[in-house]
Amino acid sequence: MMLYESPHLRGYLMESMTGFGRAETAGDGFTVTVEAKSLNHRSLSVSLKLPEVISALEPEVRKTVGGMFDRGRIRLDASVELSGDSGSRVSVNMETASLYIAAAELLSKDNECVGGISAGELLNLPGVAARTEPSMLDRKELTAAFRGAISRALAELRENRRREGAALEPLFREGFSNIRELTTPVLAQQKETVAERYERLKIRISDLLDDSRLDEDRMMQELALLADRSDVTEEVQRLLCHLDYAVEIVDSDDGPVGRKLEFLIQEMHREMNTMGAKVDDPEQSLKVIEMKNILSSLKEQAANIE
Repeated sequence: MMLYESPHLRGYLMESMTGFGRAETAGDGFTVTVEAKSLNHRSLSVSLKLPEVISALEPEVRKTVGGMFDRGRIRLDASVELSGDSGSRVSVNMETASLYIAAAELLSKDNECVGGISAGELLNLPGVAARTEPSMLDRKELTAAFRGAISRALAELRENRRREGAALEPLFREGFSNIRELTTPVLAQQKETVAERYERLKIRISDLLDDSRLDEDRMMQELALLADRSDVTEEVQRLLCHLDYAVEIVDSDDGPVGRKLEFLIQEMHREMNTMGAKVDDPEQSLKVIEMKNILSSLKEQAANIE
């Protein structure tokens, strides 16, 4: 059985990949502490640090984390502080200690050395001191305490990730809306007909060349081609489609959206690059640069979304 029910069974909220969760559980003679941290990562990476007494829980904990999160570098540290008679104790093997003492006295006598062996030195010798683990009853109690603390720490981590994700949602909506508004003046420049552009370009070229040297039909073809090459209508339309889909993704509750947003932002950037290469009007160029600046900020935020 998993420690915590998968959130994907109950719908999805946008989550950041950074967060922190902590939980403690106090028992009879012990306190367990669990800390869960999450950072950005392209996939799910789980690192666990569990005390020996609950090492058998590792597969269960990994399964739980995999059910709760889809992306992020997640580290979970669990520790226990024992006190009183219920904790681990150190026992001394007096028989082995006596053998060491006798050997030390013999060595000292045979070699005419002064002094014997100290208690501290004796405890560090093999077989003298041993740590006794908690009883089976203690293990069961500790395991139950760790399960509860792990569940609460992971739940707090997820809640913090969701809280940060919720704070990012309006930033995405505002950014996409601002980009959409910037397409209006860019698209307005495309209202001129090809014929009007042709006439404008023809006048400019005629000022530089002798009209007698111009082939009217050939010049019309070339200028029409130039005018068409500077038309960014198709790029703007594709960009608007990407923006519509991006807003749908932000509003979606079907699952993690980070990778989808990253892909769409990449596609938007491609369209903006093409627009920037095509436009020859300074005002249009400035609008495209503004779009790119907004998109760059959104790209950084999308990299932090699950």
